[in-house]
Amino acid sequence: MDKQKKKIVIIDDELSFLNIFSAVLEKAGFEVRGFSNPKEALMKMMEEKPDLILLDVSMPDMDGFQVFEYLKRDFKEKTPKIVFLTNLGETVAGDSIDQQYVKDIGAQGYIRKTDDLDKDVQKIKELLG
Repeated sequence: MDKQKKKIVIIDDELSFLNIFSAVLEKAGFEVRGFSNPKEALMKMMEEKPDLILLDVSMPDMDGFQVFEYLKRDFKEKTPKIVFLTNLGETVAGDSIDQQYVKDIGAQGYIRKTDDLDKDVQKIKELLG
């Protein structure tokens, strides 16, 4: 019996990153659905039933933390694993998010969009088992 592909949803308003990372994840064997509009993503999320949501922190209209709160409310105890995507990081003083903070609010961590995408895919594979 074939193992079903793990489903990943990416929510990121940067279309070039969204398209590139989607292609890299599909090549790695994941089923990927991308959204550049967080409100549209929220409307369709329950039918998507993802195993993992990759969620950009900085977006217009709704930031990633606001989207995260909606996801936790909508999915309740069945919230998929969530990893934040950011250009920020622990080395940026004041305006940064760090691994401990995102874990404290219930996410699995964050990935820097500037990191090597192959390493990011490896992190995702480990996270999804």
